[in-house]
Order: sequence, then C-alpha cells, then structure tokens
Amino acid sequence: MIGGNILSRQLGLVICIMLLSLPATLGKDQLHIIAIGQVLPRQSPIPLWLDADPLTDYLLIPTDADSGGFTSRESNRYVRIYFPRNREALVEGFDFFVFPDGNLDPFTPSQLGDMRYAIENGLGSFVTTGGDLSSSSGSAYSGWVNSVLNEIMPVELNTRMQQDRSVFSIRVVKEEPPVLSMFVPLGIERARGAYAFTYLTTKIGATVWSRLRVVNLPQMGGTSLGIGSESDWLVSWRVGTTGGIFWVVADDLDSYWWSPIFWPGVFENDYADDLFINILLHSVGAPLPRDVSQLHDLRNLYSSYNVERSLMISLLDFADSFGAITRDVYLQMEEVDGLRIESFDKYREYSFAEASEIMELAMSRFAALREDAMDLKDGALLWIYLTQWVAVTGTSLTTGVVIWTLMVRKRLYREVGTTRLG
Repeated sequence: MIGGNILSRQLGLVICIMLLSLPATLGKDQLHIIAIGQVLPRQSPIPLWLDADPLTDYLLIPTDADSGGFTSRESNRYVRIYFPRNREALVEGFDFFVFPDGNLDPFTPSQLGDMRYAIENGLGSFVTTGGDLSSSSGSAYSGWVNSVLNEIMPVELNTRMQQDRSVFSIRVVKEEPPVLSMFVPLGIERARGAYAFTYLTTKIGATVWSRLRVVNLPQMGGTSLGIGSESDWLVSWRVGTTGGIFWVVADDLDSYWWSPIFWPGVFENDYADDLFINILLHSVGAPLPRDVSQLHDLRNLYSSYNVERSLMISLLDFADSFGAITRDVYLQMEEVDGLRIESFDKYREYSFAEASEIMELAMSRFAALREDAMDLKDGALLWIYLTQWVAVTGTSLTTGVVIWTLMVRKRLYREVGTTRLG
C-alpha cells in the first residue's frame, strides 16, 4: 500500500508539472493532443516525441502502466480530474486522441460518448492494438469491444486477434499522400519490429497504409504467422463525412519498431517519431514537411536541448545546496531559452532552416553555460573538500600529539605506588 501511495504521488506530480506548463506553451498554431492509456514518461515515447515538436501540445491521462502499483482507483482519479468536463470542451480544446494501450475502463459511458462525438466532429484518433488490445484476453479488449468507439473503428475487434512475437518489417503500400512513403528512401522498410503486433481484420472501406511481413520467428516461443506471411499494419478511415481520421496500428508504441523504451539494444528505427508527427499533421490537414531529414535533425536538437536543460537545472540545484550563487547562470539560461522560443516560432512558420540555425546557436551557448555551471559546482565543493581536509587533518594531529605525549614520551605517566600490609 505504501508503494502504491508513492507511485500515486509521483504520477500526480508528473501530471501537475505538465498541466502547469500548458499556459506558457499554448499557441494558435499548435495541435492539441489528448493521450490516454500508457502515456507517462518511461512507459511511452509520447511525451518525449511531443516535447520535441513545437507544433504539438498535449495532455496526459494515464489509465494504464506496465509497472506494478498502478491501481484502478488512481486511474479513475486521473480521469475525473483531467478529462474535459463535456463534449464541447473536447471539440474546442483538442485536435487529436492517442490511445497507446488505451484502457477505457475508468471512463463512464457518458465520457465515451463524448469521445465519439468529438471524433465524429473532427478530432483524429490513433489506437495501438499490439499490447493490451492485442487479443480477446487483453486487459483493454473488453473496454473497447463494448464501447461506442468500437463502432467507428476501421478494424473489427474479434477472436482472430492474438499477439504475435515474430520479427517483422513493414511494407508501405500507399504512396500518396506521402505520410509514410517519404521515409522509404530513408530505410524505414528495413527497420525491424517484434514482440507485440496483432492480426488486424480491416473493415471494408478503410485505407491500408502499410503491411507487415514476418521475417523471423520468435526466439522464445509464442504465436507466429510464419515466415513470409503478411498482415495489415497501419490502417485508417475518415469517420463519416465531417469526422476525424481514425488510425489503428497493429503494434505497440513501447515495442521496438517505435521506441527503445524496453528494447534499447535492438531499436533501429530513427524516424518513428517523425512518422507519428506526419500522421498528426495529415489528420488535421496541415502540410507535410518537404525535407523530413532536416526536420528530423531539428527535432533531435530540441530533444537534446530538453535533456541538457533538465540536467543543468539539477546541477544548479546541487550547487545551490552547497552555497553556490547560481543567479547569474539562471539569468543566462533564460536568455538561451529565448533563442529556443524564437526557434519555435520559426518552426511553426515552417521556416525550418532558420529554426535550425537559431537552435544550433542556442546549443553552442548552452555548452558554454554548462561549463560555467560546472565551475560553480566545483567551487562550491572545493570549500567542502577543504573543510573536510582541515577537520580530518586537525583530528589526526590532535590524536598524534595525545598518543605521543601519553605513550611515547610518557610525560603524564606515573608509576603506581605500592604499600606494605601490616
């Protein structure tokens, strides 16, 4: 019970931090994403991907987690606190749903109805079926198959679904618009995935964007279509005439075609996040990038900056705890953050070359700032080391003098006298 309470506080802190950051990042040109299911950092790549793209802003509602200690009571609480109060707030406040291992059990029938209303009125959605939704025995299956969302999915949820642990690659079958096909020259069809895909039954009228092909059987047992077999991997359709595009992938975002979260040693797809952003852009009618390699490098710069900034704050907090004066470094960091904001503005204008130049300047200044922070830390610790050295040396000298006086010179030594009896 104690472990569950600790996890609850940690999850709450993560969500609060993300919500508190919204007013500073919202913009009229951004896409507002609501991610539901397995969405927390270290559980899903969603926060990392969206933090690195200035066109996106997001709200996380965790209803599932791979690690133990996540209870239904906690997921119900997050839904109650963070899910929009009515369908109008969904339609007006968001552009896209993402459901990675999207457990729907914490939602009321009314809330599920609001989701369907929002999708039928323009919101896009993306559902993964390779994890908890991969079979009729999956923990998320009953929630989806019994919901009003099941009726508008481009795939049929049935007993044919089962998790296949074979190694696979994808084959892009739809070239226009080039949501996926622009990545073919970059080797996306050579990237391997495994462990967590399922067999889709695509409904008539849905668009098949890519298929998967089994290239190797699972090494540790499990079901398999067999080498050379194919199955639909990514499909979509538009819900009605004015609804959003509903996407379904026969895979899981924490599996290693998409991310290195649980399989860092075998991950080989450098463009998974770019493909996901392309899906978002296409779904809302935004233009796709012309040079995806340039955009990929720029997003990597943003991601690196986010990591460096977090490390810098931790370093400054550490130095501050030892009495270092960190105010000047923080002020300089605000100036560098200003460059990042300027780069974001250029990015949202699709001026990617200018955004890259500004961001490279920001990274170079940040490197110099990191050296200043290290000097502060070293200076603060120097006094700690000196104090410790003086204390240890003084204690050693005092001990030595006492031992010399008592045991060697015996200046305080007095021989015990004797008396005669009688």
